[in-house]
Amino acid sequence: MDITSIMHPDYQPLLVKIAEVAAHVHAYGWAEANAGNLSIDVSNIVKKHIPTQERWFIVSRTGSRYRQTAIRPHDNLLLISCNEDQDTFFPKAAKPTSEWISHRCLQMANPCFSVILHTHPAEIIALASLPIMQHPEELYQMMSSLLPELPLYLPEGVAICPHQPPGSLQLCQSSQKALTNQKALIWSGHGLLTFANDLDEALDYMEIIVKAARIFFLKASLQS
Repeated sequence: MDITSIMHPDYQPLLVKIAEVAAHVHAYGWAEANAGNLSIDVSNIVKKHIPTQERWFIVSRTGSRYRQTAIRPHDNLLLISCNEDQDTFFPKAAKPTSEWISHRCLQMANPCFSVILHTHPAEIIALASLPIMQHPEELYQMMSSLLPELPLYLPEGVAICPHQPPGSLQLCQSSQKALTNQKALIWSGHGLLTFANDLDEALDYMEIIVKAARIFFLKASLQS
């Protein structure tokens, strides 16, 4: 079987892991309808089979749902080969998530990670209503004081991107501007992205950030 088919055996262990993580994301309530998406650099797998200078990614399809990806990952993902000027989709008729423009620019500009996981946790979206969202360092310190594990896993902090239209070039550009070396990025009023070299790490970062935000709102409700 050709390596350009997502059914190739070399992708199967990764697809099993994607299905596992997708099931967790859905169970946590972080992905209403077709919200959220992921991209994973699989260039090293492809290069074992064909000589290529392009970057290759497994990406969520447009309209895909995490709950369906957990059951049928093959039907909800596609392969994309990228160079500076062009993307090629496998299968040809498949289309990537509308957020692919942001995944693409972040993946191509940051060789230090291979996984981007994006979800819509309610606690993270609710943070957009707080003035502290204008001050990423203060937000990070506040969340760290509530959950000591946060700085252990994410010592670089958590980046914040101001609200931009989903799937837009502006969101891509603002994300690049907000990120330095952080492993997590809040899209204000939209959701959370985490960056890692495997899906378990990306999910770890997400669980920790969301728990810190949940503790913040729980504490605020008890004090009111």
